[in-house]
Amino acid sequence: MLLKLKDRLFATFLLLSLFPILLICFLFYKEAQKAVFEQYETSIGGHLDSVDRRLNTIFQTIQHDTNQLANDPVLRMSIPKSQENRLEDPLAASDREAQRSKVRDAFENFTYFRNLIRNVHFVRDDKQVISLQPEDGWEEKRQPSELKKEAWGTGESQILLLSRTDEQGNPKSLFVSQRVEGHSEEVSGLLFVEIKLDELASWVNNSPIAKYNNLMVLMPSGKILVHPDMELIGKNVSVAPEYGSLSKHLLESEEKKVFAVHLRNESVYAYHQTSPTSGITYVEWLPDQDIANRLERMKFILWFTICLVVIFSGYVAHRISRWISKPIYTLVDATDALLKGDFSIRVPIEGMREITFLEKKFNMMAAQIQSLIEREREYSQKGLDQIVRSFYLAVEMKDPYTAGHTERVTQYALIIYDQMLDKEQLGFTRDDLRYAGLMHDIGKVAIPDHVLLKTGKLTYEEYEFMKRHPSIGADIVEQIESLAHVSPGIRHHHERWDGKGYPYQLKGENIPLIGRILAVADTFDAMTSTRSYRNAMSGKEAYEEIMRCKGTQFDPEIVAIFQRAYLSGAIQVPQPTENSDSIVKEKAAT
Repeated sequence: MLLKLKDRLFATFLLLSLFPILLICFLFYKEAQKAVFEQYETSIGGHLDSVDRRLNTIFQTIQHDTNQLANDPVLRMSIPKSQENRLEDPLAASDREAQRSKVRDAFENFTYFRNLIRNVHFVRDDKQVISLQPEDGWEEKRQPSELKKEAWGTGESQILLLSRTDEQGNPKSLFVSQRVEGHSEEVSGLLFVEIKLDELASWVNNSPIAKYNNLMVLMPSGKILVHPDMELIGKNVSVAPEYGSLSKHLLESEEKKVFAVHLRNESVYAYHQTSPTSGITYVEWLPDQDIANRLERMKFILWFTICLVVIFSGYVAHRISRWISKPIYTLVDATDALLKGDFSIRVPIEGMREITFLEKKFNMMAAQIQSLIEREREYSQKGLDQIVRSFYLAVEMKDPYTAGHTERVTQYALIIYDQMLDKEQLGFTRDDLRYAGLMHDIGKVAIPDHVLLKTGKLTYEEYEFMKRHPSIGADIVEQIESLAHVSPGIRHHHERWDGKGYPYQLKGENIPLIGRILAVADTFDAMTSTRSYRNAMSGKEAYEEIMRCKGTQFDPEIVAIFQRAYLSGAIQVPQPTENSDSIVKEKAAT
């Protein structure tokens, strides 16, 4: 029942602590998911802003450098038309080629982003063309006929980019153009700087700026500026495989928000935004597994946290249930101890106020019961002592010799008992041995005086009659309920270890231990006492006789204990004048 109480307390406190925590965890999981998407939006938005700034810097820089190149005196002083018509003049041809070489040198390293420049062309108004590298479609007299404008940026910072739409035009190119005003009308014209879009895309994709899986950059016209598939760069977005799935979302989805879409039979999360600075649209997407992995990590952290909370809650619940149940268990154990007769038991004052109040009441009750029991025990002890003394006096009045003999036997028996080990004392108490010693000869009250008080040696019939006194004494003691348990010591104190004693010829350990102790003590005193038919032995002689009869008349173990007590001086033969009534008055507490 108490175990169930402890389990119920533990389960109650555990559930009370877990329910709110688990509820909060699951309620906020959706918020955590939302936080993951917001983090993704913030991160990718910051990345795209960085890409936009870098691209804008590149185009602005190239445009600025192109403007600077257009003002280069080398271009503004290019070869006059009059010299160019003098083809037959070798010197003029040499000057013309030298001038073109200077122009190409100016083209070579005019900008910091030289690796993004594919070619540079100067198309004069007179249809003459000077190119950094010869290229089909840009020969003299055959400059590109179709150029489409692509706007980059807005307002004053807007850059007009050009792309060729003729067959020779490279779709992976954009041109920055600038008017060149020469010193004479003949050298005026347009400067075209060709930007390699594939190099630009590689730079974006390999940029150290943090990025996600796939990025697509679209010009306002729909031209693809950056794409994971390099073959699609420069083409219109309508040819991209993703266009069919993304176009609807790009038109309907809120900008700068993550949305789910299927691309090439794969579920992905996409994000798009249009730069307010450049007017360029950025679209970036990644497989949903990437975000799912982050959510899985979040789930792992959530479950790990829940496990820690469960363990902590279990520990707290265990401590609380133990704090409540421990005093109850203590009270129950103390009650069991009271039922078993331990009236000295007390419980510590601990636990809740209600339990401490109960503990105080229990201690008060136990103290009152202990006081009552001790008082009753004292009265009972006095009653037993009076009964024993009455029997003892009855024998003493009939046989004065018995009085001194009984006291000495009791004293010797108690000394032997005190020398025994604790486990050897479990069969009976010291008081039991004291009562048995004082009444071991009580049966002599039934022996006729002519036998009991005979000064000479007893006849066989008289001795047989005398041998009845242990059984008579045990039968008398058995009539007293509170002393009946010591009757075996009285009945068997004349038994022998070898089975030749009386009254039942018991042998070895079949003889009760209390009887074996009294046998040694009784014999030792009998040998050291003077009888009418013999003189007393000395203590040493009696001791030697006891040792000689070890294993025949006496229990060897009891004799070993007697030997230890005698040699230590605990057993001494009293002088004939000594009369110690203290043994009779000795209480159970001693």
